[in-house]
Amino acid sequence: MRVLLVRPGYENLFANINIVNVEPLELEYLYTAAKEAGHDCLIYDAVIQRTGIHKVLKEYNPDIVAVTGYITHRDVMIGYAKQAKEHNPAVQVIMGGVHAELNYHDFYVPAVDFIVHSGGIVPFREIITLPVSGKKLGDIKGICYRSGDSSWIVNERSYINPDDLPIPDRSFFYANRQHFRYINLSPCAVVKAAYSCPHRCNFCYCCLLNNGEYVCRNVARVVEEIAGINCENIWIVDDTFYTDRQKVQEFARLLLQQGIKKNFILYYRADFIADNEEVIITLKEAGLKVVLVGLESFDDDILSDYNKLTSKAINERCLEILRKHEIECTGLFIVDIDATKKDFKKLRDYVKKHQLMVATAAILTPLPGTSQYEKYQQRINTKNPQHWDFLHLVAEPGSMGKLQFYYEFYKFYIILLLSNKKSKYLDINYLQHIKDLAKAYMRELTKRLKQQQNK
Repeated sequence: MRVLLVRPGYENLFANINIVNVEPLELEYLYTAAKEAGHDCLIYDAVIQRTGIHKVLKEYNPDIVAVTGYITHRDVMIGYAKQAKEHNPAVQVIMGGVHAELNYHDFYVPAVDFIVHSGGIVPFREIITLPVSGKKLGDIKGICYRSGDSSWIVNERSYINPDDLPIPDRSFFYANRQHFRYINLSPCAVVKAAYSCPHRCNFCYCCLLNNGEYVCRNVARVVEEIAGINCENIWIVDDTFYTDRQKVQEFARLLLQQGIKKNFILYYRADFIADNEEVIITLKEAGLKVVLVGLESFDDDILSDYNKLTSKAINERCLEILRKHEIECTGLFIVDIDATKKDFKKLRDYVKKHQLMVATAAILTPLPGTSQYEKYQQRINTKNPQHWDFLHLVAEPGSMGKLQFYYEFYKFYIILLLSNKKSKYLDINYLQHIKDLAKAYMRELTKRLKQQQNK
């Protein structure tokens, strides 16, 4: 069989900047499974490939089309499914990805045949081997499927055992490596060492994945994979890297012992860094260059409200350690939808005070499936999935109008970018592009919102 694997493109303010662009690791895992099962397989990544899906379907003529994506991709994914059926009504369409895990009902449409709601590669492998395995659909954990009368059947959930996963075939990455980067670390490959997250921040979707069960891959297996990647920059995209000190120490020891020299980018929580300075020193010796830290806020009450279980003091201790050991920090913040003008100023001052060369602010976005969604459900003001990109107000702001909120939000980015000249990981050409685009976007947004207010 011919299997087409699809990742939709991004449709937001930063879609064409290419300052951060990750390889489609989820598709590379599926590609590996399909090849192991003896199928012909093709990856279509609309993030970097400009050929339309219609042309790809016509030229490749697949028997199976599998599409993965986030909430922002929902309508695009369904559109791909419809186009696949229009091209060939007999084609089987599989939907998957993180949005489908908790919101699989969003894909209950006639053009979709299967939805993988848990288990990732395992149910996918079982679907594509059905003709030879002798299994029945009801035996496959982790999927939804349409019965004869077009109603949907939801099978028992499946769990990921990360040590059962193959080392992914990165042929697609090597053929397109010039597209994948983290700011100025390019090319950049991605690796997963764990699934889900052991913490329970109530705004976070990630901790609910894999049925909320945090599982880690064997350390030696992760190092083996990294050793085999022909790329000097490695982004380990776990929601939080190993929280077990022994695993971290073993990871660093194996890298040093085997002479593996890479530049690493990791996610870590502020409390782990604050409590484990010696571990951070060890990771730096092994190649750690950048840490993305979910600081979220500088206000203890807000951190408590988010169930973050950290504090302003913990955040500051974390930043102190990273500065001390000259490890670049990307600070990740959340702007509450009830933020005031004063709160935005405090955020700008905080970033400046702590000399954060790279920082991002996401608008609090109550994702379906999280407790924040239940909290703000009555205030949600859009049904457009593309607005759930953390750059839009999907719920009515509580302390200022939309115009002022957006003005303050984009002013944060502009001031940050205009003042940012020191980071060794920022390429000036990319920064200038972002500055120009952000200014133009804010001018247009301000004009449009004023027009709406004057109606």
